[in-house]
Amino acid sequence: MKTKMLRNLALAGVATFGLAHPAAAITVNVVGTPGAVTAGDNFSVDIVISGIVDEIITAWDIDVAFDPALLSNGLIALNTIPLGGADTIFDAFFSAGLTDVFVVSLLSDADIRALQCPGGVCAPTLTLATLGFTALADGTPAIDLVNWGLANDVKCADNLQCYPPLPEPGTLALLSLGLLGLGLSRLRSV
Repeated sequence: MKTKMLRNLALAGVATFGLAHPAAAITVNVVGTPGAVTAGDNFSVDIVISGIVDEIITAWDIDVAFDPALLSNGLIALNTIPLGGADTIFDAFFSAGLTDVFVVSLLSDADIRALQCPGGVCAPTLTLATLGFTALADGTPAIDLVNWGLANDVKCADNLQCYPPLPEPGTLALLSLGLLGLGLSRLRSV
């Protein structure tokens, strides 16, 4: 009876973890990818943060992936003005099928807030960068943001990661409880 109760508790904890992820207010997307390209076409896409409520963006690091047999990327325009313009550190690395770009503001959070939220009102979107591509062949381009995690993310106030969203402490506690229950039920069944 106890084993069955522990197992049910564990399954409830794991199920709750799966449902308890906080809603992500901020999203980062590639905007403007054409449906089809012909060899020699030049086009650009924007990397846009949406869903900004009162967050400020202090730094970001992204990897943009694409098919190197179809596209070549060599042009990039970074939108550093909302992060301080000359008071930023930025760089881009180009390789076949991947562009790695980052920007870090050297300004204080208060100065960044004044740039990004004039009059105390933050714009709901912010264009981080514009990437230029040349089509090497005819086809349907796919341009994606990849490798989100410890190295690629968006930082908000106090240099804290705000995208991708981190699990809340309560979510981690539920996961721990579920894993503990699974472990205990396994021990009891042996």
